[in-house]
Amino acid sequence: MGKDKYLEKNTVSRTQLKLEAEKLQFLGLKLCNLSISKLKMLNLPSNLFEAILAMQKITSNGAKRRQSQYIGKLMRNFDVKELNTIMTIWDQQELREKQHFHTIESWRRRLVEEPGSINDFLIKFPTEEKLILLNTIKEAVEEKTQDKQPRYNRELYKLVKKIIEK
Repeated sequence: MGKDKYLEKNTVSRTQLKLEAEKLQFLGLKLCNLSISKLKMLNLPSNLFEAILAMQKITSNGAKRRQSQYIGKLMRNFDVKELNTIMTIWDQQELREKQHFHTIESWRRRLVEEPGSINDFLIKFPTEEKLILLNTIKEAVEEKTQDKQPRYNRELYKLVKKIIEK
């Protein structure tokens, strides 16, 4: 009777095994989207590293599915806790970079489209380059109204980025 209770507590259901295998496959697919330099930083076992590189070259859907299953199988022998931590950190860093880009782009767009937004920008980000900023905004607005190439819009983006990052 005591053995049965012990077995019930320590056995894992097939559903749980399948869910764990799917999580490993999903993590493997996330690895396949990384650059080679980032993959090298992870110090993966050579067979897993080669399987991921092979997966990046595959175009057939059926072959991708089989390869992702194989990667999941290889990952069973690999401690994924540290890998999950690293991937989470990288995902958060990428998210912060995207938010930073959107903030800069939002300010650039507001400065061109809303004439009064320059005051809000200068209150939030005081700078000595006020005249350069005003001239660049003026040129970007003219550029937009005349449907010219967005040269000054690019310059304005760079200037706003420089001011925000100070």
